[in-house]
Amino acid sequence: MPSGPARCCILILILLSSLQILHAQLKFAEGSKLASQEYLEHQIKTISDSDLFSSLSLDLPGLAEMKRAVRRNDPDGAYRAWATYWSSKLQPKYVSQPYRLLIDTEMLEDYDQARSYCVRNPEEKDTILSRASMIMRNVFQPWGDVIVDFGAKVDFNREIGQSGKYGFHYWVWSRALILAYVNTGDQKYLAKFDGLFNQWYEQRNDITRGFPNLDVVYYELGLGMRNRMFLEYYFLPFEQRSVQSHERMLKTFLAAGRWLYQLQRWEGYRPGNWQIHGSYMLAQLAMALPEFRESHEWLDIALQRLQEHLRQDFFPDGGHSERAPKNYTQATYLSYRNLYYLLSVYHVREDLAAEIHQRMGNTIDWWITMLTPTGEIPAINDSHRGLFPVFLLKDGEQFYGKPYVEGILKNLFGLQPGVPEPTLPPFVSRHMPESGFTVMRSDWTRDALYMNINYGKWSGFHTHNDLLDFEVYAFGKALAVDAGIGLTYDDPLYIPWYQSSRAHNMVTVNDRNMRREGIEGEHVLWDTTAHLEYFSADHNGYASVGVHHRRQIVFVNRQYWVILDELRCEREGDTLSWYLHSPTELMRTADGFCSERGPGIVVQPIEGGGHFRTGTGMASSTSDLTPGKTEQIGWISFDQITQASSTMRYSILLYPFRDRSESPSCEAVSPTHVRLRWPGKVDDLFASDGKIQEGGIESDARVVLLHHEGTKATRFSLLNGTFLRIKGTPVWASPLRVSAEGVVSK
Repeated sequence: MPSGPARCCILILILLSSLQILHAQLKFAEGSKLASQEYLEHQIKTISDSDLFSSLSLDLPGLAEMKRAVRRNDPDGAYRAWATYWSSKLQPKYVSQPYRLLIDTEMLEDYDQARSYCVRNPEEKDTILSRASMIMRNVFQPWGDVIVDFGAKVDFNREIGQSGKYGFHYWVWSRALILAYVNTGDQKYLAKFDGLFNQWYEQRNDITRGFPNLDVVYYELGLGMRNRMFLEYYFLPFEQRSVQSHERMLKTFLAAGRWLYQLQRWEGYRPGNWQIHGSYMLAQLAMALPEFRESHEWLDIALQRLQEHLRQDFFPDGGHSERAPKNYTQATYLSYRNLYYLLSVYHVREDLAAEIHQRMGNTIDWWITMLTPTGEIPAINDSHRGLFPVFLLKDGEQFYGKPYVEGILKNLFGLQPGVPEPTLPPFVSRHMPESGFTVMRSDWTRDALYMNINYGKWSGFHTHNDLLDFEVYAFGKALAVDAGIGLTYDDPLYIPWYQSSRAHNMVTVNDRNMRREGIEGEHVLWDTTAHLEYFSADHNGYASVGVHHRRQIVFVNRQYWVILDELRCEREGDTLSWYLHSPTELMRTADGFCSERGPGIVVQPIEGGGHFRTGTGMASSTSDLTPGKTEQIGWISFDQITQASSTMRYSILLYPFRDRSESPSCEAVSPTHVRLRWPGKVDDLFASDGKIQEGGIESDARVVLLHHEGTKATRFSLLNGTFLRIKGTPVWASPLRVSAEGVVSK
């Protein structure tokens, strides 16, 4: 499937969060001043000097000279007095230090910390100075990988794609100038920022809209993102900052605060990341500029909304409600990490700061759980694949007291640990039903076998049409992956491919999208022993065509997976398709499919694989781990035609290998019994709903594994049972349902 042109950038992931939230930017609740065109024009878009001066608490210490100038009707004198006050005001000063200038990686630090980071990571400083050098020539990267030479004067109404214009006005591209000054002390970078700001200010009310009913400048995300850069620039000591720049900065901040306050005050709690960004900016403005009379109202409502999101948007296991492991989890996490910083340095709401500290450490554990053995964050739902930012983990280690981060950095990222004998997390595999993810992992090395399983709730626009799907990594390589989202939402393949059910490792019906809204994994089960890990769930996403799907996944001996699918079908003639997408080159074998070379994977149908198809499709890249990169990979599909009032089955072996010769032969002895054979050993795997009675094996366990190896005694593992008999001989019993392992004497 050919890739569409990459017209926009990663920022679009914040822009089009949902149609419901977009609608909230167009119509405002009764009582909101944003519904008044008069208020918008004269208290936000064009603020007079008298309005600005009346908005300031001029009785505060240090503002006496400004107050006198206002009384004598001397606006220039008032702004000069403000400039003197601002340059001498003792206040926290900080900068957002990102990872490789990527959005959603910015962490607030003081200037010394930011400089130290670049000393430790000289490639970061090189990137900053290179990008700043381009901006000095009016050559911008305003939107993703788009580079524009604006010539002598920047046209802020430049068309950069329908959504690109919104991202351009986030001003994230300008952060390179701020960081270049922090690292070099060269005033030319601040002079450039100041000049660009004044050009933007003069053009801001004439910007045409990319979306007919969504203002580019005055909407929640634009205000929530752009003013972070403005404020961080305004903290810096630009020697040539003009009276006009001071005036325009104050009016810009007042306009943003008023607009955001009205939205947060009257529209109530709104799920998703938009309100977090808007409320965060409103709180930051209130803390940085308490001189505005309205600041105390701004701060109260902003922190109220942020506390609501903290309590309602994050699951107890640390996952975020929008269920996108990188993009939205990372953006919202950092909003709270940075809010904690602000509350601390401004000495505001210590109770909220303590709650953030208590809750957000769970997200570090959630990320550690989801990390692939190669250090990637999975591309699930509207999330890019990419190497996880190491500095986020290092900060989490120190901030939340997670000493085992050192072991993760050593084992998965190859970094030298800061302690002699780093520990590892207290968990390996982990079941996280609140956020709807389960991870099976063999160990904490880069060679580990790893599978993530997705079965959580529908979470709005960012949710893809997939359920009970999975990704697999082993021996340092991605073997089965989710398609992800491509580069942007503007990619023409986003809806027809990336969001589609058939772009995921799941079973589809007639290659149609499942119904996802309101659907989640049900009757979810998870159980483990030392040699068995078991997950089971079902869903009704294809109820409209009379199909109910139950999937069982068994991780055996930490060596391979058997996936057992049961599909109860009401109708005749529908096509069931069992999909697997792999970045390895798959070849047809006598029994199924296999990667051409190792490390690789055997995909062997034990049952239900008589008819197959192959093809290619786009997916988030596993070879270039820059977020947003895509590549074409292959897929296979095992197809069956339904029969009326029947249960159709798939039993599929997924066997990762270094060497192809290691893989077993396998057979379906019965619908509940799978046998795998290697030279000198056999695994008999039984899976049922609690009644196993065949081949001399009797048990009420859900799963039983019998491992035979040469002349050695047989090892058994069972999940959720009270007895096991082999050929009528009691082998094991318990008064309670438990999971157990043992040895059967020869």
